[in-house]
Amino acid sequence: MKRRSCFLALLLALPLCTPAWSQTDTLPNGLGNQIRTPEGLKAIIDRRDPRFVIVDVRSPAEYASGHIPTAINIPGGVTADVKAPPPKDKYIVVYCHGGMKAPLACEKLQADGYKHVFVWGGIVNWPYEKETSPR
Repeated sequence: MKRRSCFLALLLALPLCTPAWSQTDTLPNGLGNQIRTPEGLKAIIDRRDPRFVIVDVRSPAEYASGHIPTAINIPGGVTADVKAPPPKDKYIVVYCHGGMKAPLACEKLQADGYKHVFVWGGIVNWPYEKETSPR
């Protein structure tokens, strides 16, 4: 009976945890589906689609050690700390290390007026070459 109670408690608590795992996708016309995979995001990068801005929300040191090509660094998704934040009409693709911090950063970007944001996930899922920046 005790095991059953624990299982029921877990099932009841699970919906409370889902916002941290939620996938933010406010891109129009199914664009989120096109860039959901590493291959899809790489295609956007390779064709230099000017509508997209890739945002790394990790710390500056993590960003410098290796980031997705063309990505800019906005630690935690706080644009007030960035000298030249992206225009608010761009499609913002957000990633972090493992995909857990990106949804919260997306919420911050949306609160700052960005309408089109997408949580891509974590750089751990990026199988291609990474760029590095001098520290």
